[in-house]
Amino acid sequence: MKNSMFKAIATLACAAALTACGGGAKNNDTTPLPPQPAYAVVVDNEPGGSAPVVASGDLVTFSYTGWLYNEAKTDKKGDQFESSVTNSVDKPMTMTVGVGARIAGLDKALIGMQAGGSRLVIIPSNMAFGPVDVKDSTGKVIVPANTSVVYQLNVHSFSTLPSPIPPQPVFTKQELQVGSGAAAAAKNLVTIQYRGWLYDNTKPDNKGTEFLDKYSGQPFSFLLGVDSRIAGWDQGIVGMQVGGKRRLLIPASMAWAQYGRKDDAGNYIVPPGTAVVYEIEMTALNATPPAQTAQPAFDKIIIAEGAGDASVTGNTLTVSYSGYLYDDSVTDKRGLRFDTSLTKGVPMTVKLGANAVIKGWEDGLLGMKAGGKRTLIIPASMGYGTTGQGSIPANAPLIFDVEVTSITK
Repeated sequence: MKNSMFKAIATLACAAALTACGGGAKNNDTTPLPPQPAYAVVVDNEPGGSAPVVASGDLVTFSYTGWLYNEAKTDKKGDQFESSVTNSVDKPMTMTVGVGARIAGLDKALIGMQAGGSRLVIIPSNMAFGPVDVKDSTGKVIVPANTSVVYQLNVHSFSTLPSPIPPQPVFTKQELQVGSGAAAAAKNLVTIQYRGWLYDNTKPDNKGTEFLDKYSGQPFSFLLGVDSRIAGWDQGIVGMQVGGKRRLLIPASMAWAQYGRKDDAGNYIVPPGTAVVYEIEMTALNATPPAQTAQPAFDKIIIAEGAGDASVTGNTLTVSYSGYLYDDSVTDKRGLRFDTSLTKGVPMTVKLGANAVIKGWEDGLLGMKAGGKRTLIIPASMGYGTTGQGSIPANAPLIFDVEVTSITK
């Protein structure tokens, strides 16, 4: 088994989701999610005594083995997909805990461990790799989309960094108002209004600077547990009812992790490693969202112009992106997110005119500048047509949010 702990994310290449060879996350609106267990520590062996324990912000060195979750097995261990041991040689991983450097479930599992301790944990997919396939360096899918995992962790050592990350709360759901009707579940189309604040542990309500106010204007709709934007929403909105309100305290590892969140001008509204507080009201819930049949016209919506020369045929572009199924019943038209480079940290390289990507990308990227951002609305005829591709159904229109990070002539 290859040492893939961090290579897995780095090699989640999107080329398969956009080129003729196809691919992307293997999930869609009609396929049931695999079994989703609750997070659980199955075995916890710690030295005990007064030895210090791992906390958020510590630099931890640990060994690991990961298996796909298999509900039918007594120990829940399915196929092994990665390990720090390669050819009988252990190559432990070192990472900062609490900022989502890997997955939220590992942050949670390592906190409280002691040097010399070991844990076996079960991690649901929304605290693992979420709605994208994880591939190894050869392109083989090692963790299918929406798959829960099991990890064996052994901590060797840890130390507190000189510049610790901001204070991190334990993930918390506070019921502000109970709603009525059906409880929200995975793959439901939920509609919410919400506000977001930076977490401030010096305030009685933990609300620091407000970074987002979505109580004004149109409510926001999305598929819960499939494209909930952050793991904290997956965990925090499940079980809500229409009319219900909740306050969520979300550590960075279940929010924007070490990446942070930027506004359209490129300024951080949530700095890297920062926890957040959300107050959310559920205004509508649809357990069986309608399938999309209408075909929108091709459109290029310019979000940011960028700078420098505009791209032309023959140029090679590096592109960060998120791809969604177009859904006319959703406020922002973004249905299931079938692929994104943002969770992988690896942009895609595209040579314009080489016919290596769909026509919607060829036409949509043409004329963009470095630093430019666009939203591309792509009818099926300029996407994957009547055949579809991977998790993209036949005749499915698409939406891509794209940002060109560089252009080479």
